[in-house]
Amino acid sequence: MAKELDSLKQYLVDARERKYALGGFCFWNYAYGMSIAQVAQKLNLPMLYIIGDAEVKFFGGLKNAAAAARTVAENVDVPVILHADHFKDYDEICRAIDAGFKSVMIDASAYPLEENIERTAKVVEYAHKYGVSVEGELGRIAGSEQHLSLTEAEAMQTDPDEAAYFVEKTGVDILALSIGTVHGEYRFPPNINIPRLVKISEKVSIPLVMHGGSGTPEDKVAEAVEHGITKLNLATDLVKTVGKATAKVQQQPGFGYSVANLYAPAYVDLANYAEHKMRLLAKNIL
Repeated sequence: MAKELDSLKQYLVDARERKYALGGFCFWNYAYGMSIAQVAQKLNLPMLYIIGDAEVKFFGGLKNAAAAARTVAENVDVPVILHADHFKDYDEICRAIDAGFKSVMIDASAYPLEENIERTAKVVEYAHKYGVSVEGELGRIAGSEQHLSLTEAEAMQTDPDEAAYFVEKTGVDILALSIGTVHGEYRFPPNINIPRLVKISEKVSIPLVMHGGSGTPEDKVAEAVEHGITKLNLATDLVKTVGKATAKVQQQPGFGYSVANLYAPAYVDLANYAEHKMRLLAKNIL
């Protein structure tokens, strides 16, 4: 019988209590995913994959993505979690749960507060019937293509009082915050709002998570973990690592094309990157 995937909530509750965090690593390929899972096993940490709509399509659908993650789980001795990242459609989230996902995110942050609450609570009601953890988002995380003033950027960030109200009304398990990170690459110097995080952490007891980990200063990441961040999403840096490795190897004298020649160096670089980030995030328990 195929090994089941794990729910995220229990691990992030432990992370908040012991002041460490898990890296949420973008999942788009079994081989790359397995190289990172072997690092998680080496460090005895749960393997947490995040996957968005684009990566689901790359796999050929939700069931294929879940099957790939379960195959990883069968080949390592640590928990494997597959987390639906930034899903916006209720029916698609239900299909992910039906496909075997045990952790989902409903991103209704573009809507007014009360509608965000309504949409998130609806997902929570369905997901909790099946033991699935739910992440909601409050505040807007800028994309790398956006050009915002400091005032505009801070206006998008999560309000501490609204965060407490949102958690109470939705029953959500995990809360994604906006405190100055961006999706993709930074087009301006990062300005991570730790004082705002501290205020939110004082008002909200559930696990808090930070998106947009690629390029975020590591001293700020470590500080954020000390103040309640339990998950850091990583995607762009993973793609860059693979892209740079495959480009570099093709420039070497005598290079000949084969799957192993082209991609093996990328596996090594990806594993090294993952280990560095896992150690940074979990330094309080390693």
